[in-house]
Formats: sequence, C-alpha cells, structure tokens
Amino acid sequence: MRPLDETFEAHRPGLERLAYRMLGSLADADDVLQDAYLRWSGADRSSVRSPRDYLAAVVTRLCIDRRQAIEERKKTYIGQWLPEPLVEPGRSEPARHLETAESVSLALMVVLESLSPFERAAYLLRRIFDFGYDEIADVLGKTEAACRQLVSRAEGRIHEGRPRFEPRTEDAERLTTAFLEACTTGDLDGLLAVLSTDATLYSDGGGKALAALAPIHGADRVARFFLGITRKAPEDIEIRAVCVNGQPGFLLRHEGQVVQVLAFDVVDGRIETIFAIRNPEKLARIDFPVTSPFDAEP
Repeated sequence: MRPLDETFEAHRPGLERLAYRMLGSLADADDVLQDAYLRWSGADRSSVRSPRDYLAAVVTRLCIDRRQAIEERKKTYIGQWLPEPLVEPGRSEPARHLETAESVSLALMVVLESLSPFERAAYLLRRIFDFGYDEIADVLGKTEAACRQLVSRAEGRIHEGRPRFEPRTEDAERLTTAFLEACTTGDLDGLLAVLSTDATLYSDGGGKALAALAPIHGADRVARFFLGITRKAPEDIEIRAVCVNGQPGFLLRHEGQVVQVLAFDVVDGRIETIFAIRNPEKLARIDFPVTSPFDAEP
C-alpha cells in the first residue's frame, strides 16, 4: 500500500465536513473524498498555491456533479427523504457539539436540500467554512458578484425554512428524556406538554422499513402516533441516548440491529420537529456501545 499523503490527510476532516454538508450522505461523501484523493495524487503540486483552496475546489465540484445523481435517486424514493444522520455515542458536553449542532443539524440539512447545488456550495463555503468571495469565485468558476447573489439567495431560503437554532443542550436533553418517558409510560398529557402545538414528524423508511409516507403535523397527532407505535414495539427493544448531528437524540436497537434513530429540533422550549430515520441503508454505519438514558450515573 502507498503511504498516506500527509497534506491530504491534514485537510481530510474539513473536506469530509464539506462533502457531507453538500450531499447529506456519508457513503456519497466517502466516494467524493476517494475521487478527490486520486486527483490530488496526480496533480502537479508545483502549480498548487494553496492545498486548502485546491482541495476544497476539487471536492466542491465533485459534490456539485454528484448532487445530480442524488436528485435523480430522490425522484423515485419512497416516502420522505432525510439526510443520513451523524450519530455519536452518549450525550457529551454541550460546548463540544455546539458548532456541529448549529451548522449540521438535521433541520438545517433538510432546508439545504431546497437549494441548488451552486447555492448550497456558495453558502457552505462562505458561512460555514469562512471562505472569502474571491475564493468562492475561484472554486465555482463564477464572478464574485454572482457568488454574493448565490449566498444571498441561499440565506433567504434558509431564513424562511429553518427553525431558529437554540443551543441550550441541557433543555433539549430534558425535553427529549421527558418525551421518551411519556412514550414508554403511555402518558398522552406528558407528550403534549413537551411538544409544540404545531409539532411535525418526518419519517424516512425509504421503502425498506415501515415509516409514515407523509409528514405528521400537530401535537395531538404526533403524540398519538408515538403512543401507538410504542405499544406495538417489541419488549426487548433497546433505547439508547446518543448525539445526532450535534443534538440530543435516541437510537433504537432490536436483536443487535439499529432499527431507528430519532432526532429532535427544539424551539421556544418545546419539541417542534422530530426526525425518525428508519431506512436501514442510512443506519448501517452506526456501530458502537451506547448507554441507556435511564442508567444511573457512575
């Protein structure tokens, strides 16, 4: 095996974050990084002034091309399409996940799907990765003025469609734990107490697992839906606390297989949006020991 390229590896974490935010798929992001590495390996390094800019440009262009294939897949996708979740074990310190939660929450990732590939790239490079407009222009092959327009349009759509981000992780943990307790005890009033009146559930099964084909709106409907599926759940199902895209969530495992990931968006002290990812293809990478939210502190 050839030794790893130190320059590429030094930039890999940032490139992975960019590719995931562009594509919403870890598998597609991996493919893009592999292609980018091959291009970097064959590049004339003497002409590369900034490896960071060069690699960001390569990854961005590859992602823009791959977005077309993703959009084609979404046309025949059964039910609602949600991004592949980034799941980490446990509930770590809020400060550790603040940047991640704000820039890669599932709520934001869903809104990013409404942008064109160039709008998405320009927004991410400017607002998340702090590129200058001159650098974005070089990456996208457009003028600085055009890139400013792309970012402005993207921000307008995000402002319209994205719930206000609230970084108080301790509040989210309290609400999501109360949500789970109410589900497991059949407490309808307890569920309604933590849900926003206009709460919405988005469920992604991709035709490979049972899931609601359309969003479920309203606190009462969402609460009764969860109480219904909880009553039908196997007795030996495991429910574990995890961090999903930087925010508190839950992982459900049955007979050793991860069958669902739940993520929550909290606004004004209530759960406003619930994301349920059930498509096994989007859960296949999750493999780590996790602890129950009800386990006693050591």
